[in-house]
Order: sequence, then C-alpha cells, then structure tokens
Amino acid sequence: MPVGTWFGTEFDVPHPVSELPTVVSGGQQGALCVVDQLVRGHQIIGRAVGDPATIGLKVRPVGLPVRVAVTLQLDDAGTRWWANRAKPDPAQPERPRLVVLSSQGRVRGAAVLARRQGWLRAGGSIQTVTFTLGADELGDDDLLLVELSAPRVDLPDWAADRFSARSAIGLRIDRVRLDPLPCPDQLPPGPAGTGCPFLVVPPEGPADRRIGVGTVPPAPPLPRNPTRSYAKRKPARAALKVLRTARRAAGRASAEATGDRVRADDLTVHAVDLVDGTPVPVQVTGRHGEILDLRLPADRRGPVLLGVTEGGEFRRERTARQLACRFETE
Repeated sequence: MPVGTWFGTEFDVPHPVSELPTVVSGGQQGALCVVDQLVRGHQIIGRAVGDPATIGLKVRPVGLPVRVAVTLQLDDAGTRWWANRAKPDPAQPERPRLVVLSSQGRVRGAAVLARRQGWLRAGGSIQTVTFTLGADELGDDDLLLVELSAPRVDLPDWAADRFSARSAIGLRIDRVRLDPLPCPDQLPPGPAGTGCPFLVVPPEGPADRRIGVGTVPPAPPLPRNPTRSYAKRKPARAALKVLRTARRAAGRASAEATGDRVRADDLTVHAVDLVDGTPVPVQVTGRHGEILDLRLPADRRGPVLLGVTEGGEFRRERTARQLACRFETE
C-alpha cells in the first residue's frame, strides 16, 4: 500500500485528469494540480514569485510524443514584482530577462524577454517556448512538470551582467498547450524578434539560420513602488508618476535623436549552450546589409543563446538606441 493512503477520507475526490489535446490558461483549472513559488491567476496560469517556479499538470497519456507550448509574458506588473524583491540600483535601466524552461528534469528550451521604451509607457514582451516530450516521459503518475528559472550556468563575458538577476521572478505563465503528435493544426508563429541583441535558438531545427539586426529605443527606467510613508500618499504618488513619465519621454526623445544605424561589418556573433555553459561555434556565412547568415552545429545539446556585439562604439543603456535581433524567414 503506498505511503500516505491512510490519510484519505470519504470526502476526498479524485483529481481531474486532462485529456489531450488541451489548453490550460487559468490557475483554477483542474488539470493544474501542483504549483511551487507561483501565485495562481484567473485569466492566466500564474505569476512567478521565486526562482525556480514550477507547475504540474495532470494529463492522461496517449502513448504518443506530446508537443508542449508554454507562453510567457513580461509586463509592467511583473517588473514591479521583480524590483520589489531583487532591490536593484535605482539608476539601473531595465534589462532583458533570460529564463530557462525545464520539464521532467531536463532543460527543454529558453526565452529572452525585453520590454521596449515608449513615449508614455513600456510595451510588454511575449514569447512562446515549444518542446517535445517522448511517449514514455510522463512517468507513472502522469504528471507533467514545467519549471521556469534563471540559467544555472555561468554566462561568458559578452552576456554576463547583461540580463536581470533572478530573471524568473514576476514573469507570467499565460498558458500551456499540449498536443499529441502528429497533430493536424500547427502553432501560430511566435514573435520573430526579442527587442535586444540576444536570441535563443532551440535545440531542434536547422543548422543554418538568418537573423536581422537593427536598433530599437532603449529599455525604460525601472518602475519602483514607493517605500517611504510620505511617498505613498496620493499627491506624492502623482508627482512621482509624472516624473517617471517625463524621464521615459526624455530617454525616448534622446534615443530618437541619435539616429544610430547598424554596420554589419562591425558585428560579431557569439553563442553559448545554456545546458552546460560551453561555447558553441557559430560561423557567419553571409552578410547582406543588416542581415546575417549563420551556421550552427546540427547536433546541439540544448537551447543556444546567440549574442551580437558591436565593436568600436559604446551605446548608453538608458538614452541611446540599442541593438535588436530578429529571426528572418528564408
């Protein structure tokens, strides 16, 4: 008899099991039976309050490989949650988030999320991470675990200190979609760019990639909730809001005035494996204006972080236009 069965009562009911295919998009759905360091939501699955944040879905196995698509979002509320817990330097601009998705004890994918500055507010960032589980990977308890965390490896110099610490905190998990393979319908294409000079290449896929490099407005100032008693009063909060909006508009105006253009000949592409932190050889096979043709190894162990650096020029994080990468279709 399994340990713990004597704790059951006649009022206990079996936990609902989700049939495949399915979409879990709320924290109150029956298929979501395990949460750790995650606050459940109503219109979303939940928001991470720690690193790592884990969810567990009870699904009925179908004896086939399962495609899992996890949609993440970084919004203003998530940035405030992160700032209140990580306590960053107030002068530090908002930096991109680099998060790794693990499932059933293995790293399956990663995502880069970066909000961009607007005249009055910053826009959110949404990314969908897709991976495939084998037919025998759900285990005997039919529990699908998805873990969201910061990378557990040391990043090289070109990426170190370029991302927010404890990147998972505050991120929204909007939905998880499960489809047995083969499935007739395909997922809609995700966003092609990240709004920053970093991209994640999934472990599966072609070795040849084409990316475009441009410039975008810089990241917005970090939103901070007031901590002093006088700053929490309505007149002070209104004044702080006006000041924050003025700083954002001034930074956007300064960035627009710079008019930076990307010189493809000055760009250098780097790559690192996010499973073990080893450098990944990447070859630039062609340069066409702001378009770069890349070739990566076909036998990639895990998700690969690509980074583009520009030589001979320093871009200010808060007031200059920033490099941004995007995937280009052939």
